[in-house]
Amino acid sequence: MGMLCAVGKPGVLIYTIYYLLVHMSYIVLARKWRPMQFEEVVGQKHITRTLMNALEQNRIAHSFVFAGPRGVGKTTTARILAKAVNCENQPTVNPCNNCSSCKSITSGKSLDMIEIDGASNRGIDEIRNLRENIRFAPAVSKFKIYIIDEVHMLTKEAFNALLKTLEEPPSHAIFIFATTEIHRVPLTILSRCQRFDFKRIPTSLIVDLLETIAKSEKVKIDRESLLLIARKSEGSMRDAESILDQMIAYTNGKISVEDVQSSLGLISEELFFEYTDLLLEKNDKKILDFTQKVVNSGHDLLDFLYGLQAHIRNLLVVRATGSAKLLETTEESKKQYEKNAKHFNENDLLHFFEILSQSEQILKFSPNPQLILELLLIKLAHKPLGIDIEKILSFIKNNPQSPVVTGSQQMQEIGNPQKVVQDRTAEYPQKKKVEPQEEVTSGKPMANETSRSPFERLKIDPFPKELNKEPIIANPLEKQAPDVSLPKIQDQWEKIVETIKAQKIALGSFLMDGVPYKVDGGSLEIAFDPKTHFHLDHIQKNSSVIEQILNDHFKYRLKIRCVSLDFENAGIEKKVHTAEEIIEDIKSKEPVLKKIIEMFDCKEIEDKEFQNTR
Repeated sequence: MGMLCAVGKPGVLIYTIYYLLVHMSYIVLARKWRPMQFEEVVGQKHITRTLMNALEQNRIAHSFVFAGPRGVGKTTTARILAKAVNCENQPTVNPCNNCSSCKSITSGKSLDMIEIDGASNRGIDEIRNLRENIRFAPAVSKFKIYIIDEVHMLTKEAFNALLKTLEEPPSHAIFIFATTEIHRVPLTILSRCQRFDFKRIPTSLIVDLLETIAKSEKVKIDRESLLLIARKSEGSMRDAESILDQMIAYTNGKISVEDVQSSLGLISEELFFEYTDLLLEKNDKKILDFTQKVVNSGHDLLDFLYGLQAHIRNLLVVRATGSAKLLETTEESKKQYEKNAKHFNENDLLHFFEILSQSEQILKFSPNPQLILELLLIKLAHKPLGIDIEKILSFIKNNPQSPVVTGSQQMQEIGNPQKVVQDRTAEYPQKKKVEPQEEVTSGKPMANETSRSPFERLKIDPFPKELNKEPIIANPLEKQAPDVSLPKIQDQWEKIVETIKAQKIALGSFLMDGVPYKVDGGSLEIAFDPKTHFHLDHIQKNSSVIEQILNDHFKYRLKIRCVSLDFENAGIEKKVHTAEEIIEDIKSKEPVLKKIIEMFDCKEIEDKEFQNTR
């Protein structure tokens, strides 16, 4: 009082301001609304119920591990547990928060509750100090509580130093470890603790608590805005409360959806609905204008991609379940999702989502992300939408005379070729062979548009052309013509060779040294003298060309097989052509090759030299 009188009225004002700044500083919502009892912890009932039962039955373990995402209540639950075991009003399940022990722990002044930051006290020296101090009894309370936050940051040596103490601690000590990366905690530590896995808090529960906080703080905000905040927090209650605190400061107590979107940089769902409408239109110009609109709005393009993935996911959920109940969005948006989902099927949406997922890394590291986004959105629009198979099957069932059904019957008959031979072969000699241009599925317009199958309308040929030709026969060799015999082939061999030489002169020239030797079961054996083994290899490698010409010539499918045979011992009178003779023959029939040989002065090799090249 003497000091106040000395300084006068100006001194009183300065002292009052100083007192307000020091003793009445603002407390953020995340601290102000921190749960004080187990029932107030939101979304972790499976953990709080276990701890409350353990307290009631006096079965408190000496070490716990609380694992889970950020801001879901790990440290808060640890503090409530510390207050509960040391509460002066024992026995109790929930702390009273009124005794000296509870108040000292709440204010962080308790000598018997030690909170350690694992990130800044991660070495072996800090753990050695902990081991030395833990031997001393609590100063006031019943238990000495050690809460190590972010315990995964401890070094390997620090964990090893903690093992023995953790396994057999003093009776007055309790360890509580909290971590967001449980996989980095050694198994030797986990095996000595009771593990509790905290889960992300459901969006609906976050919205309910934020609504309670807003009413208490006299903040005007609608539920749609709270929903945006809850979705932005990604299951973290602390993040949601911090965002609400930020929005109150941004809007001065009256928060709208536009304020939340503007302040947090959120992308409106209307933007995604606008794109899916353009996707169905397949209008490239409008899509490019839309992309420019997204870029000009200042949104991060990767955030837009993630938002589009979530939008496609919501459409898929509605399409698969037939309802929008599972969506975490407003009622108006749910109705719009139910309306838009009818234009897509599950396969389309899955394909869209796959394309978007594959483009994440490309967009993230591209020097020109706008170009990548433009191409991606156009690519999605030009992806053909799938055909509803159920509608096609229904059409087939209701139109038994359609070409599709006819083709289906033919396909069933293919499965029994013997039946085809017995039941249908006889009727084909009297029938005119259907040419390709006369096929039913050739795409020609029909008189009655409604009678056309969906395959014809989409210009799709659902069946191979062979189905409309001759029936498939079980064994093609049974259809062998009687005049396709070895003498017949030998008589026309020179003509066949000339035909081949007209298409491939080198192949035909090599075939000149071959002799039709045997026809066996649809196979033609062509004999070559051992001196011309190089010719034999070349013919065998290009057998498909020769087989096609034989098929066209004899109207029957023949397979060729080259064999090496000594002409003298086999009594075959056949002149074997030398390399010079073959080259001269080629030059005489191909002036262009002759000109090339003369221009480059190609040397004609002798027969022995030619044989050595094999």
